[in-house]
Amino acid sequence: MQSVKVRTRRIKFWISLFRAYLSRYRLQIGSTILVTTILVISSAKLFGHLSSRNAVTIGFAGNYTLETVPTEVLALATDPLISIDKSGKSTPSLASHWTQAEDGKTYLVFLKDNLKWHDDTQVEAKDITIAIENVTITALNNKTLEFRLPSSLSSFPTALNRPVFKTESFYGTGKFRIVAIDSQKEIIKKISMVPKEEGLPHVDIKFYPTEQQLMTAIKIGDVKYARVTNAKLFERWQNMNVKREVDNTQVVTIFFNTQDELLSSVDLRQSLIYSINRSNFDGTPATGPISPENWAYSQDVGKYEYNTGKAKELLTKSQVKSPKITFSVHTGLMDVANSIKKDWEDLGIKVELKEENALTKDFQAFLAVEKLPPDPDQYALWHSTQTTTNLTRLKDVRIDKLLEDARSAQKEDERKNLYASFQKDLLDAAPAAFLYHPYIYQVVYKNQAKLVDMLPKN
Repeated sequence: MQSVKVRTRRIKFWISLFRAYLSRYRLQIGSTILVTTILVISSAKLFGHLSSRNAVTIGFAGNYTLETVPTEVLALATDPLISIDKSGKSTPSLASHWTQAEDGKTYLVFLKDNLKWHDDTQVEAKDITIAIENVTITALNNKTLEFRLPSSLSSFPTALNRPVFKTESFYGTGKFRIVAIDSQKEIIKKISMVPKEEGLPHVDIKFYPTEQQLMTAIKIGDVKYARVTNAKLFERWQNMNVKREVDNTQVVTIFFNTQDELLSSVDLRQSLIYSINRSNFDGTPATGPISPENWAYSQDVGKYEYNTGKAKELLTKSQVKSPKITFSVHTGLMDVANSIKKDWEDLGIKVELKEENALTKDFQAFLAVEKLPPDPDQYALWHSTQTTTNLTRLKDVRIDKLLEDARSAQKEDERKNLYASFQKDLLDAAPAAFLYHPYIYQVVYKNQAKLVDMLPKN
């Protein structure tokens, strides 16, 4: 009982002492608690602010799966075996060099030394998975991959310009590592990446079904950087940088169905091309199926410059009576189509516009954006045997032979001469009207411009 009383007196003593301490130093203690609370809250806000400032959100338009993600997206996270420069020539990337057998059907690709994946393991040939139709791929040793083709193909190295990841993972070799992929029903909505080097920003890449939805995301600030086809709205924004450049990898093209009863006439097709006034198109005039920056581009090909007199002369020569054309138009190109419609109607041709969401084989004339391959080999698009991809159904023996010879020739000078002849003959045959290389607009919020500049240039 005595011990209980002693403990009770001790507890009362310490409580009295604590109260006296609080009474004497209450201002100092209150100030310390207040300052500490403010510092904790401010630090949390500052950390969040700094984190958001060191992150950039990039937007893309289109529905993509893992198999169809744009190369420029994955290029942030990894490298290809072989890269393609602006002129369309193959250059080493993960590969130090490559060789082609005399028969042109076997390629050996040799890896550079000291390459590492994001998990810090060594890059070895057996860890690289690439699937190419009708090509047998074998890892001969840690540094060598063998590619066996069914036939000679000089353009094959360009097929290796695709992102390379470690087998069954998203470990790459680039400056950024993929940490999350959000998708809905296999359609990717967002890819998140973190930098492998200090000072680089975090990157979130968001995907939107249409460019209109992407534009809305830019307006409300969900996307800080994107490349779009029309940026007139943002040119007036004080907090936005807009840069215009020509996209020579694309050409806005009218494909003619050369097997159509009306458009089987070369004279009529040439007449239609000469009648088009390209001066108001949002891009630079195109002269053919190969980019003017490409190593195989020929400046000696004829040009279809706006010439209504020539157009009328060819229309008369075609002997086509009361022509009427159903003009199919890919979504987003209706303004261009209306301009062309007016030109054709001034020529005396009746035109019915028909908007299409996707390319279809059932057409007379189809306006679409053509993505040009980096290599001048366009066998798939123009050779008569390619019934699935030869959109115009062109059948021309001379063009077939030029395409066959050019893709099997191993010397660059020989290929260049063959492709010069191909360009000339194709323009003479006029299965398509190559209108213009469109402008593309880079839009970026000014406070994010420095972060975007840190990203690898693809």
